[in-house]
Parts: sequence; C-alpha cells; structure tokens
Amino acid sequence: MLHFLSLILIFSASQVFAIDNEYSATREPGTSYKAYMSRARALSEQDVIEKRVTPMGTSEHFGQATLSEATVWESEEVMLERFKQFRDLRFLYEEDRPDFARRSSWMYPDDGCFARAALANRNLAQMNYPVPKKVFAFGDLYVESPNAQDGSVSWWYHVAPLVQIGSEKYVLDPAISPKAPLKLAEWLAKMNSDPASIEVAICESGTYTPGDDCTRVTDGEEKGAEADQSYYLRAEWQRLDSLGRDPVRELGEFPPWLESQTSVLH
Repeated sequence: MLHFLSLILIFSASQVFAIDNEYSATREPGTSYKAYMSRARALSEQDVIEKRVTPMGTSEHFGQATLSEATVWESEEVMLERFKQFRDLRFLYEEDRPDFARRSSWMYPDDGCFARAALANRNLAQMNYPVPKKVFAFGDLYVESPNAQDGSVSWWYHVAPLVQIGSEKYVLDPAISPKAPLKLAEWLAKMNSDPASIEVAICESGTYTPGDDCTRVTDGEEKGAEADQSYYLRAEWQRLDSLGRDPVRELGEFPPWLESQTSVLH
C-alpha cells in the first residue's frame, strides 16, 4: 500500500493545513470528479502492483450497480450501540497535547475520510465485532457542515464503513451524520441531490483509498491510518478554534452530538 500523505504545507499565519496527495478527497468546486479520478488512475498505473481490483475500477452508478452484500449485523439497536462506541472512543494523541485523548477527526470534514474509516474498522475489530466492509462514493460531492470553514465541503470521493441489517445497507459515518447511521441511499443523497449520478463500490474492510486493493481485509492494526490521522487532528483543533468554538470542550467531554441524548435512525 502506498503512503499517501506526500506533502504537508503549514501556513503559520492562518494556522491552516493543506495536505496535497493523490488520494486527498477534496474537490475544487466547479471541477468534475472525473478529472480527479483520471489523475488518480494515471498515478496508480505507475504502481507496479496495479493488477489489483480497486474501488475506482469497480464503481458503478448507484441504481444501476449490482451491489455486493455488506457485513451483517443483528439489529438496528445493536448497530446504533456499536456506532456510538467507535464514534466516541478517545484513543489518539497529538505530540503537542500528550495528555488529551482524541477521537477520530469527525469534526474536520474537509479530508481524511480514508483514515477515519480505517480506524473505525480497526476499533470495531478490537471490540470483537464483525468488521464492516467499506463503501466508496465517487461524484461531484457537496456536503453542508457546521464544521466547515465556509459551511460546506466538496469531495470527489468519500468512504465509510458499511453494514447490513436484513436487506438494508447502512453507512456508519459520524462526519456526515454524527447521531446515527444512514441508509445507503440517504447517505448518498446527503452528498448529491441526484444519488443516481454517484458511482459506488463496496469493498472489503481493509481497502484504504480509491486505488487500493478492493479485496484487502483489515489486519486489525491499520498503523498507517493512525499516522495519517495525526495530521487531521491538528487541522480539526485549529478549525474549531477558527470558528470561535472551544476545542477543549468539543474534542473532549462535550462533543456537539451529545447535546441531545436522544438519537434516532434516519
């Protein structure tokens, strides 16, 4: 697997991080996701192990795709409890704040979905739960978020864990829906008003990025994901600070989704 965080620029005046790598999910508004996908495919063709089945290579438009089964969980109640467990787990540390445990960067929606999804699966595996597969969405994705600098973010792809209850597929994505999982169609609709325009691929639990091996099962460690996530932890802290919010409170004991203790499935 490639190491994707190839260049990190820190603009000290504004304390904003820009992470430039071929699998960054960020998309310039007005630019088609197909341009990003073409660039990523061109780069991956330089990889000597490109004979893999990848999310990019297997994605199909939602509604036309024959989607494979996802990891089966017992019930909506079980799913919601497990969702809360991995969402709220504080297990990461920054060098600058070694005594302040952090969750995954759910409140930095701009980028880093690949690391968040990998760590969610790692943590669920360590809790001895059946590990979710992953769903990749490719398209002109646009998401409104109170955690975005300008109120919204644009992506060319997004990835999150996926489970199945009966015939219904649910996406576990606190970055988009922090209170509860979403049905697959609802998750896609959060990112584009025309879900049919989004290309979707369902891959195994350890698939990391759009150019990774779609058949890769997680090893339960995902050490590279933890290293990658460290960059987004700093960006998340500074994002909340720039929005006039209290990072110590929200990244500590009082995240916004706990303001109301009542969570329901959509």
